Amino acid sequence: MSASSTLLDTKSPFGTYRAEGLARAAWRLADRHDLSKGLRKRIRALVSRFFRGPYDAEADGLKFRLYPGQNYDDRKILSKGRLPERVEHKLLKPYLSSGTVFVDVGANIGSYSLFAADAGARVLAVEANLETAQKLAFNISANAKSDIEVVNVAIGAEEGTLALWQEPSNCGFATLVEDLTTGEWAGDWSPRDVDVKPLDAVLAERGLPRIDVLKVDVEGFEDRVLVPFLRKADKALWPKVVMIETNCRSHWAEDCLPLLADLGYGLAGETEDNMVFELKG
Repeated sequence: MSASSTLLDTKSPFGTYRAEGLARAAWRLADRHDLSKGLRKRIRALVSRFFRGPYDAEADGLKFRLYPGQNYDDRKILSKGRLPERVEHKLLKPYLSSGTVFVDVGANIGSYSLFAADAGARVLAVEANLETAQKLAFNISANAKSDIEVVNVAIGAEEGTLALWQEPSNCGFATLVEDLTTGEWAGDWSPRDVDVKPLDAVLAERGLPRIDVLKVDVEGFEDRVLVPFLRKADKALWPKVVMIETNCRSHWAEDCLPLLADLGYGLAGETEDNMVFELKG
């Protein structure tokens, strides 16, 4: 696949783009973590020129159309042949079953949403980035999952618009926190205005009376998703389980972990990047 084949394709049937061995080998090289971060970045830029995608591939029994030059999760799935964040999936699996309501804020291309739906859950997949939401919708269709609904909106404290900052090599790392685009994560960022709604409003629009499992992964904006919701929503609407990404915790406006503890959530599991809390009692 040449660098010219970079346009978003959500029309061609799954299987149109074979993930041939050379492409997988190239991305495995670009994903080698025994190499320095700087060398990996240079290799990734070179590989992206010639093997940008799309590629159609399966991981853990799920189908994805992958654009590895544009997204970290796509690179992981193509190079590893499995879903990313397997430890997190293992932590969530006991809470997922037929009839579970799973709300995925920051759904990306659907690795969590499809995993939850595969376990029988009803899924609300919330993704602010329009192009990523279109990729997500394609992956849902490719897996014939009618129990996943996609909402293309950002979640925040109040309705309005905000600038979503995007970096072309990792659309899954789009952020509403401008400060995050400098320093450690400096890159070729650009903003695009997106619609913002509170989580309780989105749930009401979709007719969801409860959340069993809530996953929040929005690159430093997690507190502004979770805190207003928990303070405003009726207790009956509080999720039984919350998984929250914490690797951008230094960019939170308010540390929401003490609030979770005060409301009765206990730590049920932890990884390098995420924490899982369960509501007690």
